[in-house]
Amino acid sequence: MRSYALLALPALVTLLGASGCSGKPCGSSAYDSANAGAPQNSAAKAPSPSENAGAAAPADASRAVSEADIVQLDHEQNRIYAISKSGSLAIVDASKPAALTLMGKTALSGEPFEMYRRGDILLTMSNGGSGADGNPVPVVLDGDGTVPPAPDAKASALLSAVDVSDPAKAHTTATFRVPGEIADSRIVGNVLYLATFEDGQCYGCTTNVARTLVTTFDIAIPTAPKQIDQIVFASPAGQGFNYAWSTPWKRSIVATNERLYVGGLASNADTTTDEGVIQVLDITDPTGHLTVGAKIITAGPVLSRWQMDESDGVLRVISQRGAGRLSNGERFPDIDTFRIESTQSLVRLGHTTLTLPRQEGLKTVRFDGPRAYAITFNQTDPLFAIDLSDAAHPAQKGELSMPGWMYYLEPHGDRVIGLGLDRNDQAGNLNVSLFDVSNMATPTLVKRVSFGPTNMYEDYSITNGVLAEDQDRIQKAFRVFEDGLIAIPFSGAGSTGTATGSSCSTQGSGIQLVDWTSTSLTKHAMLPVSGNARRAIRRDSAVAKELIAVSDSNVTSFSIDLRDAPKQNADVVIGTCVTRTTPNGSNVGGGGGRVGGGDYYPGGGYGGYDRAYGSSGTSTSSSPWRGALCN
Repeated sequence: MRSYALLALPALVTLLGASGCSGKPCGSSAYDSANAGAPQNSAAKAPSPSENAGAAAPADASRAVSEADIVQLDHEQNRIYAISKSGSLAIVDASKPAALTLMGKTALSGEPFEMYRRGDILLTMSNGGSGADGNPVPVVLDGDGTVPPAPDAKASALLSAVDVSDPAKAHTTATFRVPGEIADSRIVGNVLYLATFEDGQCYGCTTNVARTLVTTFDIAIPTAPKQIDQIVFASPAGQGFNYAWSTPWKRSIVATNERLYVGGLASNADTTTDEGVIQVLDITDPTGHLTVGAKIITAGPVLSRWQMDESDGVLRVISQRGAGRLSNGERFPDIDTFRIESTQSLVRLGHTTLTLPRQEGLKTVRFDGPRAYAITFNQTDPLFAIDLSDAAHPAQKGELSMPGWMYYLEPHGDRVIGLGLDRNDQAGNLNVSLFDVSNMATPTLVKRVSFGPTNMYEDYSITNGVLAEDQDRIQKAFRVFEDGLIAIPFSGAGSTGTATGSSCSTQGSGIQLVDWTSTSLTKHAMLPVSGNARRAIRRDSAVAKELIAVSDSNVTSFSIDLRDAPKQNADVVIGTCVTRTTPNGSNVGGGGGRVGGGDYYPGGGYGGYDRAYGSSGTSTSSSPWRGALCN
């Protein structure tokens, strides 16, 4: 008999022992060994990748930072819990990967966002789940999927507790209304931190006032969450902000077990010169009460979780004035470091400005202990290596130019693996690149392999319609396993490659397999799946290598012993494919693909004026106040 073990997805696994929590907090999360370091046949080694690389792990495991996802795993019972955008939660028996079994399914109100697992309770978060009357929006299962309700501009978010102790009878036991729209969340101990935005129209929202909020909930009893505290941030200065490159009200939040760094575009009250603000919150109170700490002004807004990082008592930030207003920014990106004396006092420690070959827009940032990497883009894509070993004197080192641009960077020792896009590459508009950064003065491109659609005309069509997640969540989909396998979920392009193509009516969605060593990349097969592919889970035994793909409509298992000739073993339907919509290029002003892009119009190329705003500067986007929590 084969003996199987689920290999966990990063930052989403609930670790349970025989007695329920095995000494660990129920719902705690951790990167698994299958996603740590370089492959075993590579000379390059690295510590487990962390979204907050370099930060020390908390001495108290109960203060570990946990992150939600669309999939949760139960190792003891070999179960996969998966939510679909169509409004369903499915429980799949993965004890026999070659014969996956659907154990149960239940409907969730609204559009499911993400979830946590606390023992036999799943805390699910849905946008649009609470109607204008404050009651959960009714959603019914219809055969394999659900029948989503008509969109309601006054609907709000919903936090629900779902009992899955009996998968065949999974049911919602409690709901908690959350005014506005959920953007992101974290759990620390028994406290849930929720970032939301209000547009002034939703149920329970402040009338005619757009606000970003951080709200805390006591989830010690997960079936009955209790609101504890709330911090409100006023709307930032949005005049002239261009949705072609970013969303002006977006708040990105880096979480440690002591602090939240809430970064975004500054309001007029914060600054009249620079455009970014980071507000620091003290979260050391285990009951969930928040204390406002220092306020830091930065050159540009923090538009992605990757732009901020705390390491060894130092906050590091890379920002760019003009980000979100001009496709190439207004100044070269700035690197700033701050010594953390306390949550209430952060003192500027070091500063430098990147020297670029031309004025270019900041696209991607990744910190890795004493190093950082930054991607800018105009017509070519430079990768800049930055030395942070002396925090008081950050230093720009070497640079590397290449076609297209990197959407996400994952460091692995002296190698960096990047997920990129290049709409001019006829071999595929997506790519994986391997960089040698052993000498920071001369970073080199070791190898690049291309895949995916070849007919995408604009970057925003790729970031919105093809990539599995936006930049704040792409690390949950892009998987690098210990044995050298990289798995990249992506959606099929529309039939013409335009923004109007349906990702549910065309072929091409799946999981691309790539192998890496310190000296090479090898492209293998693409695992075809129904719906929009979103996650990849390894399901290896002592005698076979298997992968389980999760899309918005199906869970599918494959044997991948022969990576150029994989075999589909089983498939179960968990929901209904939801067509991914991307903005129409004719409605987009400019196109730079900003840091934090991927939500609405994160790219393009239609001139330099703003079509996303009316003359009054009032947003015409349906969701301009997006926020994000980071750790």
